[in-house]
Amino acid sequence: MFDDKFFDDWLDSQAQKVMEQVASGQSISSDQMMILMLKAQTNHFAHLDIDLRSEMKALREDMDKRFEQVDKRFEQMHVETAKRFDQLTSRMDHFMIWSFATTLTVGGVVIAAIKFL
Repeated sequence: MFDDKFFDDWLDSQAQKVMEQVASGQSISSDQMMILMLKAQTNHFAHLDIDLRSEMKALREDMDKRFEQVDKRFEQMHVETAKRFDQLTSRMDHFMIWSFATTLTVGGVVIAAIKFL
């Protein structure tokens, strides 16, 4: 679409011509002032872009550290939850064994009582 390099080269050459004219003490026209203003704005935008990119990089690094901390917390929660489920499963297994043994014992007592009656 639009070649930034072409535009930058053109603007640099035009700004250089205007600056040479100013340095020689000649007056400049409104169009030439606009070229200098445009050059100043492009320089300003370039510096803002550099600053923004460095801030974004710092922000990304901070976010990465925070996500790592959250990952560690989730991993810790996963381990704790797994331990709790293991304990709960063990309790349920013991209860099921106790319940089965109790059922067999009561059934045996009922059958024995029926045979003796």
